[in-house]
Amino acid sequence: MAHQHPHDLPGSDTHPEASSGAHEASYSLQPIQPIPREPIQPIPTDWWRCQRRGPVSGRYEGPSTSPTPDSHELVLRVDIDPVQANAPVMDRISADLYRVFSFTWNGRTLRWRRYVESWIVENPSVSWQRCYVDVKGEVTYWEGSHPATRFGMRIPWGTFQPAGPAELFLTPSGGTTTRYTCKRVSSYFRDLMLEVDVCTSVNADPILPVHDTHSHSTRPADLPERDLDLVEAYREAGIDVTLASDRTIIDDSAASFNQWSPSELHDAMETHFSQMNSGWPKWHMWGLLCGQYDRSTVAGVMFDALATYGGAGEAPDRQGFAVFREHSWFNSLVENPSTQAEASAMRQFLYTWVHEAGHAFNMLHSWDKSRPGSLSWMNYPQRVSNFWGQFEFRFDDEELIHIRHGNRAAVIMGGDEWASGGHLKGGAHGDFQGSDTELAAPLELVVRSNGYFEFMEPVFVEVRLRNLMPDMPFDINAQFAPDFAQVSYQIRKPDGSIVEYHPLLAYIAQPEMLRLEPANDSGSDRLSQRVFLHYGREGFLFDQPGMYSVRAAYHGIDGISFQSATHHLRVGAPHTPEADRLAQDYFCRDVGTCLYLHGSQSPHLRRGMEVIHDVADRFKGSTLGAGISAIAAECEARPHFRIEGDKLKQAHKPDPEAALTWLEPAMKLFRKTEDRALNLPYHEMSGRRVDWLQQLGKKDEAKKEITTLVKDLKKRGVRASVIERITAAK
Repeated sequence: MAHQHPHDLPGSDTHPEASSGAHEASYSLQPIQPIPREPIQPIPTDWWRCQRRGPVSGRYEGPSTSPTPDSHELVLRVDIDPVQANAPVMDRISADLYRVFSFTWNGRTLRWRRYVESWIVENPSVSWQRCYVDVKGEVTYWEGSHPATRFGMRIPWGTFQPAGPAELFLTPSGGTTTRYTCKRVSSYFRDLMLEVDVCTSVNADPILPVHDTHSHSTRPADLPERDLDLVEAYREAGIDVTLASDRTIIDDSAASFNQWSPSELHDAMETHFSQMNSGWPKWHMWGLLCGQYDRSTVAGVMFDALATYGGAGEAPDRQGFAVFREHSWFNSLVENPSTQAEASAMRQFLYTWVHEAGHAFNMLHSWDKSRPGSLSWMNYPQRVSNFWGQFEFRFDDEELIHIRHGNRAAVIMGGDEWASGGHLKGGAHGDFQGSDTELAAPLELVVRSNGYFEFMEPVFVEVRLRNLMPDMPFDINAQFAPDFAQVSYQIRKPDGSIVEYHPLLAYIAQPEMLRLEPANDSGSDRLSQRVFLHYGREGFLFDQPGMYSVRAAYHGIDGISFQSATHHLRVGAPHTPEADRLAQDYFCRDVGTCLYLHGSQSPHLRRGMEVIHDVADRFKGSTLGAGISAIAAECEARPHFRIEGDKLKQAHKPDPEAALTWLEPAMKLFRKTEDRALNLPYHEMSGRRVDWLQQLGKKDEAKKEITTLVKDLKKRGVRASVIERITAAK
């Protein structure tokens, strides 16, 4: 048989088997049809025209051009194409409007501008052309009443040139069109100056985190590898963060100092933040790396409305935060991780810095915005199954919209109070008819109190979580205070309005895990804590006489929660004209902050403590006086350190003798009453007295204190298991 050549196709006249007739009965040969081809398009001779250099998106700034030139300026944020790798597109246009002022004096022209308002265009119509892009949409103003307003914009670009300037117009219904010309000034939507200071005790690298996103094996399979630090994490979010060049080293080597209290941290910021006394709001933030918080589980905290204590509504908010280097999360932290444990510590270090700074941008925790499963910097990894296996090291879309395009006042440091404005809306509060759990839940959450509070009396409620399962233990996070965001609280006021309690401090903390044993009579199946709800970010929540309702929710992993039934309590009217007059001084920011902090020796809060002392002295013997005097006592019993000339010095030594004196009237009240609802505060205050007596070397009096407490609690029917724990603890 002859060999077939590659170019000899079946059916060809030259094929040997075609002329032999050997296979004519089995098939017939057909000619091959040519494959049709598209005609080759010639390359345009001007292919090089309008080859753009860089993205269109970014920040633009420029003046009004008509009808009144240069009377206003616009800071414009365009978000319609990626500005860099790992930077999602939010498909938004937003702007801040400023009024421009100027005058000439001695031949010199002075010019300044004043912020007016902000607006946003959501999901605009975008038409990409060869040499420009057209954008159209409807404007939404964040505040005030405005007619429907049309927005239009064209952004051109030249050959191998960046985009811009942007020519845009705003046309209100029935009004005059305003036009602006804005030059592109940045690839980022906002700028921020971050000042980072560090305490002597932790002044060793790494001060700031740098994490290789592939250094730990638990990660999304398609996660881009890069070295991510605090600055780059925010640049990927569209915020250009610049670290201040000067870093102050704060001497915290005082012999008796080993942990920071909220009051001391706020006092440090008041004293040390270089921008503290300059005009607010502004795009400045302060971060402090220090040793340990007075709750060892806390890894970071954002300072909220506890800055310049000049009275209600006067203080700038959301200025600073602290990260606690001695937290157990960072035990394996090294500058160049080489093991999985070290990579995990660096990853947690980066997360803590980014998370706490996020709060200063007015970003709440994910579950506070009805997104408990969000894979975001603002969630807690322990609350989402396989968080690190899915997390892409970014904020979620709603947070990106807020941080890039939210109302300026709601984002900028020193602007609106925390939890206000922008894309920070939570879910519906629901009604207050009872628990919303239809089926039997394994855990029971209960809120209770003595049901009546005197006017101005600090409102604490008892929160109890109990295991209802007869054959299964449950591990819970034993942090019920709102600061830890494990349990949330809603309050319905006498006027019918419903508010969610938000604490002044936002902790990022390691869970304090506790096992609730299966349901039993020994008490090991439950945990009770007193929780302060009297004052928070919204101010005083129980400042009017009348009936209030309180409901709590314990939040577990993956959005699971346990809701309490509604607890009702009443706040009484002032009993005397004296109490009514004193309320004017009491219901202010200084006093509320002191109550929240359980007292403060900060000179910035001196006025608030003076009012607290006055109330405790005037109303001793009442539950109002008892609650207030407990605050004064705790304040005396704690040390207080202040920064003086960049060195931490002790400004107040613990005075257990003074603390015992303040608490004596309250103890007399608790001992003579038989109200079981006061058992928990009686137990707590007695425990403090035991500690203070032991510090003074008065061991016999401390033993007598325990004996009296046990005797009183037995008489009130307290469980034997509780009595045993009290005796064993002391």
